[in-house]
Amino acid sequence: MFLKTVKRALFATFALAISSVCADNQTTTLSQIFSGEDLPFQVQIEQADFSLPNGIHSYALGIHKGVWLFVAGRTNGLHGFAPADNFPPSQQNTVVYVVDPVNKTTFSRSLTDPTSGLTQEQVDLLSVTSPQSYQSKKTLYMTGGYGVDSSTGDFSTKDVLSAINVPGLMHWVVDPSPGETAAQHIRQISNPIFQITGGDMYEGKDHITLLIFGQDFTGAYVDASDGTYSRQVRRFRIHDDGEKLSVRVYPPFPFVPDPSFRRRDLNVVPTVVFEKGKLTKKFVAYSGVFTPTTGIWTVPVEISDKGVTSMADPNLSSTFKQGMNNYVCPTLGLFSKKHKNMYTVIFGGISFGFWQNGVFQTDSEIPFINQVTTIQIDKHGNYTQYLMDAEYPVILSTQSNPGNQLLFGAGAFFIPADDLPTYNNGVVKMNSLGRDPILVGYIVGGIQSTLANTNVITDSAASPYIFNVIFTPNP
Repeated sequence: MFLKTVKRALFATFALAISSVCADNQTTTLSQIFSGEDLPFQVQIEQADFSLPNGIHSYALGIHKGVWLFVAGRTNGLHGFAPADNFPPSQQNTVVYVVDPVNKTTFSRSLTDPTSGLTQEQVDLLSVTSPQSYQSKKTLYMTGGYGVDSSTGDFSTKDVLSAINVPGLMHWVVDPSPGETAAQHIRQISNPIFQITGGDMYEGKDHITLLIFGQDFTGAYVDASDGTYSRQVRRFRIHDDGEKLSVRVYPPFPFVPDPSFRRRDLNVVPTVVFEKGKLTKKFVAYSGVFTPTTGIWTVPVEISDKGVTSMADPNLSSTFKQGMNNYVCPTLGLFSKKHKNMYTVIFGGISFGFWQNGVFQTDSEIPFINQVTTIQIDKHGNYTQYLMDAEYPVILSTQSNPGNQLLFGAGAFFIPADDLPTYNNGVVKMNSLGRDPILVGYIVGGIQSTLANTNVITDSAASPYIFNVIFTPNP
């Protein structure tokens, strides 16, 4: 009890020190971060007893019958900041992985395999960094991403939509039939609307795809470089009969790009909220980077299932201002029908704020952290952020900076366990999980960094680790 009392006192002290945090951020203040002991559940992160054969981050994910498919992404760590070769083409991920988490088996085959039937241009389009994707039935739709054109050596954000038959591509990887190719399971079309990287993508109401925020970056990445941010939700409907692929484009929201939506590499999550006496499904875009002054965004953006955007006034003291886990990382969404609260658990990654020796600190360099927070939206629509007791397990580096604890989460995915009770947008029905600890999913890949702050390529790497996420309800 004494430890809890001291901890609560430290959290209360934080409320006195949230003003004038950083002028570069969207807001100069942050909302208080409370103790996760006040929440009705806990989470634990445990290292799984199996892993990927190689590290991968910022990829696209498909799932079929509980088996995972990984395409695209990168096999090195954080990009460099020097004038040349910050995204080495040789470390674009050209390997397709098929992972069975139950049997703990992994199969892989390169898109450059002679049996793939793909052109080099197609391989380039399927090995990009930070594409947007979602799965509808058996098809994984992937847009954009940043990568090389092997014929010229130039880098760009791709203007292509790829439709990938998930079980079909898995079959080509694991046990291909004579004459079977990867190309038979992949179809692609081009349109400028797809030319986004670092955003997110979901299927909204009436099967309209929402391509949320992100940017179009052209050329080699160098320090202080800047792309063209969409600053809006692009909308289109995919028409796909299994053979022909096309899109119908709809006006974006907002029609005139909003400077407050100049965001990329953020967490956009499905939510279930209690509004006007009923449950409503929407999306929330949390934080992201960068403001025009290279700070973080702090005020969430709510997005309806039609793509309509809204954001609270950043100038109001009552507006929630996110302080931690500001960069894309694994997230777990849970809704308590009993309390009508939505909970989004955010696992590590890159963060403006962090706790050290019980004291809240900030760093404009936005360091890697292992800490976990939960953002609650209550039945009145109020947001609150909580620091959880959970962190990534201690794993020490054996390569760069040997002996340093590895920091995880950036560019990783949370993959739900099979047969979880969920709403149709993927949010977990928390009150249906029972009273005992339960495996709710896995965290796979991402960047593992040996230092909180670094601009040296060798200080980080793509993570091959897989972590189990355990949910435990509090009595």
